[in-house]
Amino acid sequence: MENIREFIGEIIREGAYKIVMSGAEAGCEYRKITLNLTDGEYFAEKLTEKQAFHERIPLPAAEERLLSLFGGFSQINAWNGAFEFTARITKKGRLLCGRHASKQAPAAEGREKQKSYLLESSRVVPPLVDMGVMTADGRVKANMNDKFRQINRFLEFIDELIREEELPEDRPLGIIDFGCGKSYLTFIVYYYFTVLKGRCVRMTGIDLKEDVINTCSRLAEKYGYTDLHFHCGDIADFAASSGEPVDLIITLHACDTATDYALFNAVRFGAKYILSVPCCQHELNKTADYSALPLFDDGGIIRERVSALITDSIRQKLLTACGYSARAMEFVDLSHTPKNLLIRAKRAAIPEKNRAEALREAEEALALLKTEQTFRRLLREAGLIGAKTE
Repeated sequence: MENIREFIGEIIREGAYKIVMSGAEAGCEYRKITLNLTDGEYFAEKLTEKQAFHERIPLPAAEERLLSLFGGFSQINAWNGAFEFTARITKKGRLLCGRHASKQAPAAEGREKQKSYLLESSRVVPPLVDMGVMTADGRVKANMNDKFRQINRFLEFIDELIREEELPEDRPLGIIDFGCGKSYLTFIVYYYFTVLKGRCVRMTGIDLKEDVINTCSRLAEKYGYTDLHFHCGDIADFAASSGEPVDLIITLHACDTATDYALFNAVRFGAKYILSVPCCQHELNKTADYSALPLFDDGGIIRERVSALITDSIRQKLLTACGYSARAMEFVDLSHTPKNLLIRAKRAAIPEKNRAEALREAEEALALLKTEQTFRRLLREAGLIGAKTE
């Protein structure tokens, strides 16, 4: 092979699902680059000594972009399942290329995750066909793969909960999805409990968009989902049915303070479990005073992301103050969505000392930033937190 362009073109045509660039020369911006093929594009992780940067590269642009990225490296290894491809530039500038059968090629990240799906892509979920997620024969549409991964990952958290906790079996489980949107997750969770687990549930999805709610209601009726209901309205104004227990509150990308209202309602209703994936935490980014923490006040991406992390840390502490065992966990890999944090909480016997300490930490953080946060404000106005937690 005469040049590195030909080699890169060949490994792409041969379907390389993993490519590693190494042997960084002095002055090279990155010390290593790893690329994984997922859904028709390469997801690149570019490592410096201290940081990792990520980039998506569509297949049509891959040859030129990989050629550009290779500048400053001396070696490429690539795998396509059957072969390992190698290219190395010697100290004298000669290009040495080869291929050999690979018995231990690293597994493609996407392929590993596919095996662990609770809801296999070959299983037809009728409402998801109508909603454009699946084809009639059960194939996930290409433009919905990331969404399919997200709802499967959410199911994994629910499945863990089912295995770890003793959920009541003498009555239907009460589940509320706040900010359900088009209700991909709502239908999947209902399907999971009623079809895959054979459990009775009473489930409600809530959203502001009347046309979306009407569509979801028609689908639920069409498929005989008699205990799945949809409500058009503001999360802030929603009232749970009197006397009906709420076992699980879920949210997937409820935007900005909508997550706070969902968490507040979960506490107010006495929900046993909470699974919440926040989204677009703008509140602190707009209102916080970072004069005491100038390191993070760049007015751009650093401030935005630090504000989001602080917001979710405060939410976690406030849940603890309200008697929940709460923790933040990775939702899905960053290659599929940047909104990859999930707050998992369950009601527990949290010692008063720990609850008070959690509240103090949240309030000290807000005092330092000279701002308020919606979840805390709602809890205070309702008398659910104060000088002494009840």
